Amino acid sequence: MAVKITFRPTTRQVLGRALFLSSLSLVAALVPAVAYMLTVGHWYHFTLLGLFLIAIAVALAVAYAGARKHGVVLDERGIHPLKALAAQKHTERYAAWTDIADIRAERRASRTVPVVYLLDPEQKPWRLQAPYSGRGLSVDDALDEKIFMMRSIWDAYKRGIPPHRQHR
Repeated sequence: MAVKITFRPTTRQVLGRALFLSSLSLVAALVPAVAYMLTVGHWYHFTLLGLFLIAIAVALAVAYAGARKHGVVLDERGIHPLKALAAQKHTERYAAWTDIADIRAERRASRTVPVVYLLDPEQKPWRLQAPYSGRGLSVDDALDEKIFMMRSIWDAYKRGIPPHRQHR
């Protein structure tokens, strides 16, 4: 049985994204409502509460849906994005284990992400969408272990020895 590992954003990262999106949606929903209520001179408390709850629910749904689409799969073929993301873009970026020159952790903006370098110098490095680690709720404490696992699997396949799960 060959190895198949999927990396997606962690629960903490999804919640952090949801908080960020909810703050944006709250501003987008509440600023016009408050401006209207100031103009009219009457406060509609239930309307404000409803807008608040709807904004949070929409942000959670969008963050969760986005988290399910972002990620990569490591299998016997190599590294490729989740099928949902590849189908959305109509192209599938794929890196065979034998085509990979290096896998490194690099800083990109406020995040640390794994970057796959290919042997073909004409191919641009591939910055993986997951796993990643950033600031605040974007921290992934297991990022180093995940990148170590990627590098170990790549090294095993590069040497022609596919890793297998250990049987007990």
